[in-house]
Amino acid sequence: MADTSDAELRRVRRIHQLRSYRIASVVRIGVVGLMVAAMIIGTARFEWPRQGILIVAYSFVALCAVALAFSPFHQWVALGRLEPVAFTVIDVIALTVFQLLSTDGVYPLLIMTMLPILLGLDVSSRRAAVVLIFSMAGFAIAVLQDPEMLRSIGIFEATFRFALYGFLCATAYTAVRIAERHTRSVAGLSVLREELLAQTMTAQDVLQRRISEAIHDGPLQDILAVRQELVELETMLPGDERVERALAGLQAASQSLRQATFELHPAVLEQVGLGAAVHQLASDAADRSGIEISTDIDYPDRNEIDPIVFGVVRELVSNVVQHSQARRASITLGVTDNRCVLHVVDDGVGFNTETMARRLGEGHIGLASHRARIDAARGVFVFLDTPVGTHICVEVPLKS
Repeated sequence: MADTSDAELRRVRRIHQLRSYRIASVVRIGVVGLMVAAMIIGTARFEWPRQGILIVAYSFVALCAVALAFSPFHQWVALGRLEPVAFTVIDVIALTVFQLLSTDGVYPLLIMTMLPILLGLDVSSRRAAVVLIFSMAGFAIAVLQDPEMLRSIGIFEATFRFALYGFLCATAYTAVRIAERHTRSVAGLSVLREELLAQTMTAQDVLQRRISEAIHDGPLQDILAVRQELVELETMLPGDERVERALAGLQAASQSLRQATFELHPAVLEQVGLGAAVHQLASDAADRSGIEISTDIDYPDRNEIDPIVFGVVRELVSNVVQHSQARRASITLGVTDNRCVLHVVDDGVGFNTETMARRLGEGHIGLASHRARIDAARGVFVFLDTPVGTHICVEVPLKS
């Protein structure tokens, strides 16, 4: 339980860190624009060359941060601890030096108030506290080292400005603490949701297994026994149409019961895995419906999520058979980037999110319940655009 909670906390922190990292990178671009405006409006021309060099260097850093934050290969940035800290330290240094390069620079000093905003996007209260302390020290140095500013505003106003900046830093730290607690709450709820999902799936699997065994050992065996007696009777009364019709009816009933036991709890899922179970499900559905259902399966391993994925496949195939009016369908199942990826495509009348919502309102909860399980397993269930029919993609991360 503790290991699961810690892993989930790390996962949620990575998500929040990446989000904050991206927001900060966009805000940083705005800070660059404010620095340019402050240089033009609030500082002397002879100070522009040095300030310009600093702004160009900081602009390059800001663009690098944006490129890294929104790069397709952002995972290493989200997982690393040094990248956000490095950019934050650069923020503190750049804005402090910008103020130091400005004589009586009120506007550059105001821009330093952007630092608590950037730091308030952090997700680590310890890290934020350290950087905020250095930020306050930089603000104090920026004010005290400028004699012209001290003469113009006086020591009391300078003290007030420092107190106001300290208040902003304290507010930023409070925001980080709130975000940190929120992250822990989200992680705890996510762990609880997964546990409830696991318990629900286990309970459902046990119930379906019992029903499947009860059908197999009860009604199905009775039908097979009666059918055997009719076969013996047929040898005594050859050509009797009533016996032949009875045998045909019993044969159809036994096939239906076998199919029901398979769909409730396929033994093949436990014996040889998800791939074989999906292939058999598609083959049986094609035989019953006359729809051409092809499969492309590359799923060699077994995983805890297999019952969830099989349930989704079973529901989707059932919808194809009963509602799609399709002539052809295909099922693709594989593993990509440690995620189980499922595609179910048909050339029928079409089915989308609105249709599913309408059917849910009518009391058809099958597909919606499976979609909820996919969401609880941190997976995705999406309808992809297709010219004809329906294309559903399901992705579920594999359990380690």
